[in-house]
Order: sequence, then C-alpha cells, then structure tokens
Amino acid sequence: MALALDLQHEEIQRTLNRDGGDVPADFETAMAIFKASLDSWARTEQDRAMARSICRAIVLDGDAIKESRDIEEQASSDRRRALSEDADVDNEGVPQPEDGLGERLNEEPLDDDMLNKLTALYVHGMGPSEEAESSSQAAARDENATRLSNHVRDCAACNADVPFFDSVRCPCGHEYCRACIAELFDASLGDESLFPPRCCGDSIPLGLNQIFLPSTLVRKYHAKELEYGTTNRTYCHEPTCSTFVPPSSIQGNVALCSRCGSQTCTMCKGQSHQEDCPEDITTQELLLYAKDMGWQRCLKCRTLVELNTGCNHITCRCGAEFCYVCGVQWKDCSCDQWDEDRLVDRANNIVDRVAGAEHLDEIARAAIVERERRNLVENHQCMHDTWTSRQGTFRCEECYDELPQYIYECRQCRIMACRRCRFHRL
Repeated sequence: MALALDLQHEEIQRTLNRDGGDVPADFETAMAIFKASLDSWARTEQDRAMARSICRAIVLDGDAIKESRDIEEQASSDRRRALSEDADVDNEGVPQPEDGLGERLNEEPLDDDMLNKLTALYVHGMGPSEEAESSSQAAARDENATRLSNHVRDCAACNADVPFFDSVRCPCGHEYCRACIAELFDASLGDESLFPPRCCGDSIPLGLNQIFLPSTLVRKYHAKELEYGTTNRTYCHEPTCSTFVPPSSIQGNVALCSRCGSQTCTMCKGQSHQEDCPEDITTQELLLYAKDMGWQRCLKCRTLVELNTGCNHITCRCGAEFCYVCGVQWKDCSCDQWDEDRLVDRANNIVDRVAGAEHLDEIARAAIVERERRNLVENHQCMHDTWTSRQGTFRCEECYDELPQYIYECRQCRIMACRRCRFHRL
C-alpha cells in the first residue's frame, strides 16, 4: 500500500511538470484534490499499521499484563480480608485456564474485520499520545473518527444499531452488540446444549472476541470449557457444593474439591473411602428400570435419554450423537433409523397443529398423516436450513417455552423452535 501511494504521488508530480508545467487550472485543481485523497489514504494506512502493532503488543504481552493484574487483585483482596473477616471472594473454586492468555490469543489470526475494529478504536482515542499532532493530522483523525462512527451494524438479537467496531461478527455473518454477545456466552455457561455459543449452527470463537466480554465471564467460560470437555465428569459429593472437580485435582480414584475440600470417589461419585468401591444399589436399580423401559444412555456424559416420537438419531444436550437402539455413535451401527410407531406418532403431532384438524374425517386425516410420515422419512436428518413463522400460541420443542404470538417452524422436518433455539441451539 505504501509503495502504491508513493507511485501515485510520483505520477501526479510528473503529470504536473509535463510540458514545462503549463497545465490547465482545472486540471491542476483536480490533481491537488487527488493528492489530498492520497494523503488521507496514507494516514489511514498508518493508523491501521499502528492498530496492528498495538494488537500484537497486547497479544505478546498478555501474560505479563495478566500477571500484573492478578497481583493487584490479590493485594486488593488481601486488604478486603484484613478489613472484614467474612469477606467473600468471587469465583472461589473456579479452575483457571492452564495456558497463557498470550498463547490463546496468538492462535487466532487477525482478520480484516477485527483489524478494522481495532483501527476504529484507535482513531477514537485509544492510540498512543506521546507525539504531538499537527492541526492537519488532528483534523484528518477527527474526519476518520466521524466516518467510522457512521458505519453501523444491526444487532441480530436486539435489532439495535451499533458502531461496527463495537459489534461481533459471527462466522455465519450475523452481528451482535456487546450486551447480546455477552448474554449468549453467559447463557451457555448454565446450559450445556448452548455450549459453545453458536449462531446458525456455527460456533462463535472466543479468541480475539474476548475483548468485547467482561474478564470474569471469560474466566468462567474457560472453566466451563474444561468441564464440558471432560468425559465421565466428577462433581463434589456434598449436595450443598456440587462443584466440578477438574482432572488435575484427581489422584487415582479420589477427587479433591478445591471449593470445600471434600474428597469424592470417581467410581461411585460418593464420599471417598479406603476400602473397595461399594456397589451403588440405587444407580443399579435405576439402570435396570431404564433397560426395561428401553431408555438409552449418552455415550459421552452418560445421561439417560427417553425417546417418545421421531427417528432413532439422538443429539444429547452435551452435543454427542448416538443411536437410540444400541447407544453407539450415530452412523456406526446397522440399526433401523426409525421405529414406525414413533414415526407415526410424530406425524400425528404435526397434523394436530393444523387449524381445524379436530374436525377432519378419518380418511382425510389418515391421508395427511401419511404425507407427513413420508416427509419425515425424507428429512429425518434435516439441517434446518429454511424456516417459516407460525402465528398463534405454540411451544418450542427444544426449550419447551410457550410463545404467545408466533414461533418458527422448519419447512423440511416441521420442528418448532423459538428464535433463540433456532439460531443458537439447533
């Protein structure tokens, strides 16, 4: 870019000096305007380079900054403890990420969108101020700030207009303001089916987007990332605690809770014991009952799942996909993809939504049910690409919230979902 601008300046000078400098006044004025435009582009490129430099410095010095901040927070915490014996420390027992902040940020490349946001923040007053600016430089900076402030984005959640540098762009193209993206990340911490946060089926990377999130939320997110990524998880056996125990706090079959100090057996999930792990009679009775009822356990988180209607493809809240018949990973078995009775039950549920369905005669209803059954067979692995809105009171089949005015229905598989589940859960 710098080379291209220099060549353009040289071309302007050669043009003005051609024919002994005898050029029309209008042409000279046009060249002067063009030169001013090139100067503006040069200043913009300098700002982009500075923003990139600042961002790299943040990435490389992230660990040192975090260490300094932790020291300051520890000093402040010690002072509060000295002033009050019953002071409460936030996030006690929450495991911290093992790797450094700088290493995590270094994994994320600086794309054009993020670089433009950093540049915009820079021209809004976040750049270095050691050197004094000339009046022309200050005017150009103010002009750039005004121009960038006029670039707004529409938040996909609250529909508010926000400056583009204050918005987060998802891989699918939707953009969210600071408050809404923080709400998405916060909601994912308490609902595993929403983790990791995603929009239109694509995960929203934390990476450099964490500059839009509160630091406490980022720490909790890393803790949940470790928890949800652990198979056969162990939680503190104390009902009043129930804190997740990370693998680093487990030795042998004993898990030490960092919050209350209790020891939990990783085999039976009860209080730690010296002798052999006793048989958990209650759990065994529940598993026998589940076997009699035909329920299946998730191959990852071991949650019990009951299927009432639809095909045998199960997607657990933890994200694991498995066969309801045999319990192995989906598509790794030769089981039937659906049970005919469950499929017909699902088709009847869909027909019941139709206005006036209760007044249909038996023959007409059977024809509609058969049509929906065939549609379910064709779209039993639907990707939910196209949706339509349904007026009236309906219930979301993902979160079970009842919507009083309207809800979305997938055009292929007929699943009903609220706006939140449509974008962030399915």
